[in-house]
This record gives sequence, C-alpha cells and structure tokens, in this order.
Amino acid sequence: MLWILSGCGPAPTSSAEKSDGVVPVADKSPPVTEAQIERDVVGKGVEVSDAAGEGASDTWTFQPDEYRHVRILESKRADGSLMIVVYMTTRNNPQPDEDSIQVSGKLRLKYEKHGAKWGLADIENLNFKYSVGVGI
Repeated sequence: MLWILSGCGPAPTSSAEKSDGVVPVADKSPPVTEAQIERDVVGKGVEVSDAAGEGASDTWTFQPDEYRHVRILESKRADGSLMIVVYMTTRNNPQPDEDSIQVSGKLRLKYEKHGAKWGLADIENLNFKYSVGVGI
C-alpha cells in the first residue's frame, strides 16, 4: 500500500509558474506576416540609390498597385517593438513613355505594438537599390 501513496504528493511546479502561482500567458497578438508587410508599406517612402552607382538618390514611395514581394529574413522582439529584416522586390507600373524601374534589397522594418496589433513605425534601407530598365 505504501507504493500507491508515494505518487499522490503535490503536483510538480512548472518552471514557467511564478512563486505567486501566476502562470504568464503567451502574447496573443498575431505575428507580422509577409503579406501584412506588403500592405503596411503602401504609402510609405524610403530613400534609395541607383544599383549601378550612377544615378542620384531618390525617395521610393510604395504604391498600392505596384508589384511587391517580401521575404522575411529575421525578426527580433524587444521592449514593445519588433525589428524585422526583409528582402523586398518591387517595381513601378510604367506608362508607355516611362522607364521600367525595379527596386530590390534588404530593409529593416520597425513595428510597434498598438493595443493588440503591430503597426509599422519606420523603414530603414540596408541595401534597397533601384535599377532602371530592368523587369522582373
């Protein structure tokens, strides 16, 4: 009978359980996805330079109707913010008399928590450059 009672002691304490018995709840906010980033950058601008090193720097403003493809390379949370490094490719929708422009490279995006959602706060150009006359 002694061997039956030996397993009836108090349940082991989880390493996640605090001394006051409160178990922390995981962050329920959804992660920032590549599709969300593609939407969040619309209307935002970033300083870009010519990939060939020949043209002047200019501001690229992401338009709602342009092609965009995002691949998340890394992300890191700290102090209510989320830093995400992405590789993005986009291009303009040229009129018949305009040059085709492609912009691609790495961007660092800073997201901040607003209630239960993450909002894009800043875009930093790491090596996002444009090429004239290049299509995808």
